[in-house]
Amino acid sequence: MKKVNYYTDEFKEKVVNEVHNGLISKEEARRRYGIRGKSAVLNWMSKFGVSKKGGYMPRKRQETTTKSKEELEAENLRLRQELEEERLKSMALNVMIDIAESQFNIPIRKKHGAKQSKK
Repeated sequence: MKKVNYYTDEFKEKVVNEVHNGLISKEEARRRYGIRGKSAVLNWMSKFGVSKKGGYMPRKRQETTTKSKEELEAENLRLRQELEEERLKSMALNVMIDIAESQFNIPIRKKHGAKQSKK
């Protein structure tokens, strides 16, 4: 099984800057830092807005939505109410399972560590 490396954005940006400034080539960066993907540095360059020809490409700006304090408080209240409803629903389902298990004398909940039956 192949080992998958995950690199931080800071590391990626450092490598991209070194390549962009001409300090090292893409291949040299791969060898020096042990980057396995053949096009990883190229993909990182695209991600950070550096074109293949060496210039910066305009990055797509992420739309930032600023919500007012009132909107955030209203959303917070709505989410708290939804959470409380889900807690009550979960509690009700657990009570129903308990009642069904006791009345019909059959185990409904899966026991921790139980193996699945093979079909």
